[in-house]
Amino acid sequence: EDGGQVPLGQMEIPLSLVVGTAQADRLKAFASNFMPLLDYETEFGSKWSLLCDSVREVGVNEPIVVYEYKQRFYVAEGNKRVSVSKFFGAVSILAVVTRIIPKPEDTDAYRVYSEFTAFHRISGIYEIEMKHPGSFTRLLQAIKPVELPDDADGKPVQPEPWDDDLRRDVKFVYSVFAEYYKNKIAKTLSVEPGEAFLHFLEIYGYEQIHSLSSAELQQRIERIRGEFRVLGNEVDPTSHILDPTEGSQKIPLSKMILPSSPETLKIAFLYPKEPDESNWVYNHEHGRQHIQRAFGDQIATTYYVCPAEDAEEKIIEAIANGCRLIFTTSPVYHPVSMRMAVENPDIIILNCSVNTAYQQLRTYYLRTYEAKFITGIIAGIMTETKRVGYIADYPVLGIPASIAAFTLGVKMVNPLATVFLDWSTLEDHDPIEYFRDMQIDLISDRDINAKLSKETDFGLHGICIDDHNSFPIAAPVLNWGSLYEDLVRSVLIGAWKSDANQNETRALNYYWGMSSGAIGVKYASSLPKDLQKLPRMVQEQIRLGNFKPFGGPIYDQNGKCRVEDGQELTTDEIIGLDWLPHGVEGRLPEISELAPQFREFAKWHSIHKQDGAGLLK
Repeated sequence: EDGGQVPLGQMEIPLSLVVGTAQADRLKAFASNFMPLLDYETEFGSKWSLLCDSVREVGVNEPIVVYEYKQRFYVAEGNKRVSVSKFFGAVSILAVVTRIIPKPEDTDAYRVYSEFTAFHRISGIYEIEMKHPGSFTRLLQAIKPVELPDDADGKPVQPEPWDDDLRRDVKFVYSVFAEYYKNKIAKTLSVEPGEAFLHFLEIYGYEQIHSLSSAELQQRIERIRGEFRVLGNEVDPTSHILDPTEGSQKIPLSKMILPSSPETLKIAFLYPKEPDESNWVYNHEHGRQHIQRAFGDQIATTYYVCPAEDAEEKIIEAIANGCRLIFTTSPVYHPVSMRMAVENPDIIILNCSVNTAYQQLRTYYLRTYEAKFITGIIAGIMTETKRVGYIADYPVLGIPASIAAFTLGVKMVNPLATVFLDWSTLEDHDPIEYFRDMQIDLISDRDINAKLSKETDFGLHGICIDDHNSFPIAAPVLNWGSLYEDLVRSVLIGAWKSDANQNETRALNYYWGMSSGAIGVKYASSLPKDLQKLPRMVQEQIRLGNFKPFGGPIYDQNGKCRVEDGQELTTDEIIGLDWLPHGVEGRLPEISELAPQFREFAKWHSIHKQDGAGLLK
């Protein structure tokens, strides 16, 4: 498309976005802020003065005519009406608008503007500006969520246009936010008001704040002032704490001198399912029981089972029952965890995820990719067909890293082997049938050492091609109890704040692995000792920090060098991995391809940015 014009009709437009004139002869009559340049005694000055009197008495009674180009307005008719309106401090003006469509460009600015035009079609709002692709889609979702997966016809779900009430309410909330943000916060930050407003809505939730007064909105903005500093830290926004820090383990002098408080620390865990219904929850429940044994009567733990929509009620109940430390053990709890952390600054809330956008909510996770690298080495040694299967569950942050690490382990010892990737959560699909057809003799399945493991295959296991029976080989061991123990200890000894004091403008994520004892590998008793020597040696080097699974060179599926020789991926790059290495036969599916019951979990942690590919069209 080579540009063009689209008439948008008559509407109120913000005067702050009226920045120029479409008439060359008017450039000499008005300054850049539309104040008059010609003398009062001129014909222009006389007309301008008469218009001032008219506007003062009856207002502007005729719409101006403007062109809109890239979210800015240029006046074709009505320059003096704009000038007088700005002189009197008006906020908006009635206008007949024609949009000039820019020519397509491969730039973020063009992508943002394309998303804005779709956002405007739905919202009717011009005032809000963004600079990052995907922000307008997130803003729509924050205000009036719609389901992102495809509908039954295979077409993207289209949001309904906003009604006048919703448009008015959003404009009010944004006007209060923008004024306070610009006057009180933005002077020391590089974050534009629109991006900050999106952050504000994603923290609190539109439904929780849209009916508040100006004063109440300002209080909530001030409460998260530190979050805007994190948002503005584009160079190094996240601190990943990879091991227990010295500061978080050191007992303060005051604790040594003064007698310790006899008060028991009450701790709550939130689970999305019952422990006997979910392998994931079972492991966290095992961690809860571990810390109860480790600390005895110093702590009292309990757990609540609830879906994400009931989490706020359960957190409030836990706080009312005296809990001062709360672990929310699933990414689906992340939004409500953040909101409750802001509203309860004296309560420590941590969410189990790698979403590290906020300073006031710390997150935690395990580096499972380290164990997958070791099991990949074992698979590469043992495979006879040179065809190894890998069953992944969700296309979410951290999963591509595990797939890649496993593949790199396989290829390190068996360069001719191929890893065939498939997904257990796809709709109407059985990966085992696919693997049988491909003559695969080893499969890396779910990572979780679970109570149900006797009934299901997990970790790395072999498949007898003749009778399809499986036998265990090795599996990652996830020791959540180790992580929980160190976090609880740092709270008990009063050293919890030391990590935050060293990271005032960064979000904190506890991301522990073999070096802290939180990740290990369990070898089957039938696995020959000689075969175990190499993987155990590499495992020890990873534990000591002497070996990095993601050291270069590493090439992707298309042969592109992603990590140069002598370089290695950073922690952020590992977590955000959205490509697969050479040696993998398979792909990363979209959330809409998953079975419906798995989509809700996946969308909170998706590697696919919700950038409007289907929503804003």
